Amino acid sequence: MQLRRVAASARRWGTHPSAPAVSTTPFTVAVKSTRPALARSFLLPVTAARSFSTSSSSIFDLAQALKAKETSTDDRVAAIDALGLSDSLDKTVKERIALEIVDSNALEALLSFLQDSDTIASSDLLVPAFLALIRLSTDPLLAQELLRLDSPKILTPFLTQTDPRLQAAACLTLGNLALEPTAADAVSSPDVVSAALSVLTNSHEAIKRAGCTCVANVASSAQGRRQIIDQDGVLRMGELLEDEYSDPLRSASAFALGNILSGRDIDAQDLLRESGALPALVLLLSPVFAEDVNSSAAWAVHHGVHLNAASQSLVAEAGGLALLVQHLPVEHWSRCRPTRCWVWRAL
Repeated sequence: MQLRRVAASARRWGTHPSAPAVSTTPFTVAVKSTRPALARSFLLPVTAARSFSTSSSSIFDLAQALKAKETSTDDRVAAIDALGLSDSLDKTVKERIALEIVDSNALEALLSFLQDSDTIASSDLLVPAFLALIRLSTDPLLAQELLRLDSPKILTPFLTQTDPRLQAAACLTLGNLALEPTAADAVSSPDVVSAALSVLTNSHEAIKRAGCTCVANVASSAQGRRQIIDQDGVLRMGELLEDEYSDPLRSASAFALGNILSGRDIDAQDLLRESGALPALVLLLSPVFAEDVNSSAAWAVHHGVHLNAASQSLVAEAGGLALLVQHLPVEHWSRCRPTRCWVWRAL
């Protein structure tokens, strides 16, 4: 299935730290495969677009404005806001602009604002810089350059920030970077995974969802899955399946569990079953939930029971087979919808 990048909202977040403006629109899922990885990733909705100049000189001018000491904070924010890559651009033009952004060292300037965040001037640039990094990290060339600049190490401390805006922004950016094949080692280090899993304890559900997205994408690599499992990621994700949480969060958690379990680790499958998370996933297959919830649950069940007789028996005893079959009307088998694809494999 195709790994799709996180496209975060490009609108400005609120200034109140207890009210993060993270979208609560349910995630959508990509199901076509162009990569060998078994894991899937979330695509968050784009709620705003930015305009910018596509000339070479303007890109370098923007980079110079970011780096010049005499540039005012307002002018720096304007320059940051102007950096971006529109989806409407021709592929060739988009690649050219991405290369110019790399050559201009604009990414290095953005990361420097995060590193110097203790200064008053840089602290005013944190949110704009993060918004730009979220946008730019969706491009493969720019993501590779951010990895070369050791951005995961720079971003990781923000996962444990008290400001939920910065936590969410770090999650989204790291989630984008995690989808680069060359990112596996950098984003699956013990420190990165530990910080990402800590986001799941945040009191804001929107931030928990951002954390689930980040962990799900880190789990797209074998190294990431191993590190997440070793740090009790199965148990911590399973806790978010409880009915006290919203359906979108439970769906995000189920989706991440599917990615984590996609390596077919028998011990992790057993832990899913023994912790009570597997019956919770079966419950989410019920037609009373939205199809995206059903799809996420079926994805997790598929990987949670594969070649595991004990887990398969539990699903059957919990009425899971009947729920799975409800998603498989014969007339639709030939044009398998997302839920039915994963349900069929789970069966």
